[in-house]
Amino acid sequence: MRAFLVHTCFLCVLFYPVASSAQAIDGIRKEKEKSEKEIAYLDKLLNETRSSRSLSFDRLNIVQKKVTRTKQLIGSLEKEVEYYEGQIRINERKIDELGENRKEILELYSKLVYGLWKKKDKADKMMFIFAATDFNQAYNRYKYFEQIQSYSKRQFEQIRVINDSLESRNNQLKQYIVQKNETLKDIDVQNRSLLEQREGENRLIREFRKKEKELTKKLVAEQKNRARLAKELDRLIAEEIRKAAKTGKQTEIKLTPEQQLVSDEFVKNRGKLPWPVEQGIITEKFGIYTNPLYPNVKQENAGVTIATLKNSEIRAVFNGVVASVVFYPGYNNIVMISHGNYYTAYTNLIEVKVKAQQAVNTKQVIGKVGHDMEKGSIFTFTVNKEREKLDPEQWLAK
Repeated sequence: MRAFLVHTCFLCVLFYPVASSAQAIDGIRKEKEKSEKEIAYLDKLLNETRSSRSLSFDRLNIVQKKVTRTKQLIGSLEKEVEYYEGQIRINERKIDELGENRKEILELYSKLVYGLWKKKDKADKMMFIFAATDFNQAYNRYKYFEQIQSYSKRQFEQIRVINDSLESRNNQLKQYIVQKNETLKDIDVQNRSLLEQREGENRLIREFRKKEKELTKKLVAEQKNRARLAKELDRLIAEEIRKAAKTGKQTEIKLTPEQQLVSDEFVKNRGKLPWPVEQGIITEKFGIYTNPLYPNVKQENAGVTIATLKNSEIRAVFNGVVASVVFYPGYNNIVMISHGNYYTAYTNLIEVKVKAQQAVNTKQVIGKVGHDMEKGSIFTFTVNKEREKLDPEQWLAK
């Protein structure tokens, strides 16, 4: 009986790690799928500017992001290989344990069968029972034979279960070996792709350094345009504050209860706001930074620069009211939306679908992104609390 309980417990814990292992590989596969989707999207962005012979920092940023994502993909694939190797080791160990367990049960079972064979004659069995000195002894002998028979059936069932488990484990082992080999091939393919990408990145960087004077001038001019854009955004917000101020002061807004509610809800959704485009990547971050290729050139971004596909629709990130729609040279149309005393702005819009004082809902389309043969389809997205510039990346969902 004790041996039966031990074997039963052994079989109960045999497959315990399966659930946690499944969760582990699901997480790895999600990482891998995310990287693969991002790489495919970056390829689409690069294809839209491939025909342009002009050097663009936006293109270089996309190339560098693709290199980074490919590294992440290789990392996920390597984790996948580690997972398969771990599962192979677990299965090999369990197969050995099952084999030992089956051997032990078979030995017990063979002894039991041999013993029963020696006492197989029913007459001998009955004589043994009736040879008892009293009724209790006869009953105990009868129960003994009954338990032996029951135990024999259980042992046989245990052997069958172990055989099935061995077959299942062996099949799993074969599958994991095949999957591991396929993933190793994929790693090899991605490593070759990474080398090609790095070569392409290095070629671009060499081209940038050859044309340092020309591109430095372009960066300085672009920074001046950005500074003018930032001033225009400041002016638009100042105008909104002036309109909304009811205390005679132009430095604060007197919010209505409804506006206060919108403002409070906007704050509650910090880090959870939907992106202003269904799919895109941030190519330039918020704030002041030094250009990595030209350290003498400092740049400043009032928001974040997002690259997306041609004709992509731009949408409001939260409920609000359109504060202004203005055309600004070099940036097509700017749409600014008020969310209480918070403001979001979207530049480089064409085919604008909203007008000033119009109420908009979260994810409502407000226009399309403009396209440039050199830079592709990029726009700037900003977030302000009245005059204070905020990092939009901290407000958008990850």
